[in-house]
Amino acid sequence: MEVRVRIQRRGDCCQARRRSRGGAVAARARQARFPRGLYDAHERARERHEEGRLAGRRRTVSGETDREAERERRLQQLFAHVRPRVKPPADDEAEIRRAVLAEWEAVTGRRILRRRAGLAAAAAAVLAALLYVYGGGPGAPVPAEIVASVERIEGTVTTATGARLALGSGVLPGTLLATSDGQVALRLTSGGSLRVAAGSRVMLASGDEAELAAGMLYFDSEDRPAGRPLSVSTELGRIRDVGTQFLARLDEEARTLEVGVRDGRVALMRDGDSDSAGVGERLVATQEAGAIRREPMAPFGADWEWAERLAPPFETDGRTVAEFLEWFTAQTGRTVTFADLEAERRAAEVVRGSIDAEPMQKLAAVLALADLTYSLDGQRIVIRSR
Repeated sequence: MEVRVRIQRRGDCCQARRRSRGGAVAARARQARFPRGLYDAHERARERHEEGRLAGRRRTVSGETDREAERERRLQQLFAHVRPRVKPPADDEAEIRRAVLAEWEAVTGRRILRRRAGLAAAAAAVLAALLYVYGGGPGAPVPAEIVASVERIEGTVTTATGARLALGSGVLPGTLLATSDGQVALRLTSGGSLRVAAGSRVMLASGDEAELAAGMLYFDSEDRPAGRPLSVSTELGRIRDVGTQFLARLDEEARTLEVGVRDGRVALMRDGDSDSAGVGERLVATQEAGAIRREPMAPFGADWEWAERLAPPFETDGRTVAEFLEWFTAQTGRTVTFADLEAERRAAEVVRGSIDAEPMQKLAAVLALADLTYSLDGQRIVIRSR
């Protein structure tokens, strides 16, 4: 048998050695043939670098904490020297509070009105759908239309059924209103503003007829059609407006009816007798005497102030001072004059911002925006520049 021997050279392959197939990597693994000393030195340098980085972070956090403490210390020193703010005069503070409250009630009232309008529209849609599906024959009842809606309200106002009115509430024909300690301004669907004072009872038969059972009411025809006068019936006579602003007061205890006129004319009819009054006049009818008595009555002042507080809103933003003054004179029965030409020129300025308050308070606020002031001279409002 011949055996050939051959020397193994570089590049020749040989059988692979057996190796573990566990796939694990030894702890602190290093590249083969890398000197152990150099590897350990590298590891120590890396650890020192990591320790330095952590120490720097701790110093940064500590520095930020110190700076925050210093800021708090400086603020405490600053506030220690601050004096209390000077309080405004009590009258000014009360007027500001009333103006803010009035604006809040106006905003929330508009929201309630929009919400109720949405609910009313939804109810109308449902009713229309039912009529379409089930039909409405000639004998089907027709829902009554409202004759007025609440434009302003103060205090508690209820109906005969005990329901309380709110801003935006609709009033149906035949509704009896009792104001008790409240008062209310109604916007008639037929046109005009009807206002009811505290302690009164008023029934709305329709948009053209009301009944005053007790207390006091005020009516402003505004842009109401001339052919649709408002008639107010009482136990002492019937009142008929002729494009006017009038006030009616029925005193149950004294059995007296008074009708005062601020603008236009008003007629009073009683037991076949009738009389009329113009601006600055008052008609008086009593249970005992048959004749109607005429007396003078100022178209402004204490007798009218309750109605002025219920005046319809006037949006001042984007309107001129002169436009506001026109609304003001219509709501208060006063006249306006200018003390100088500069004041009259400033009345043409446009107001920026909404102001919702009683007419006299609103006058002061609007004039202040135009750098104007005023004084009272009887019925006249005298406006002058500052």
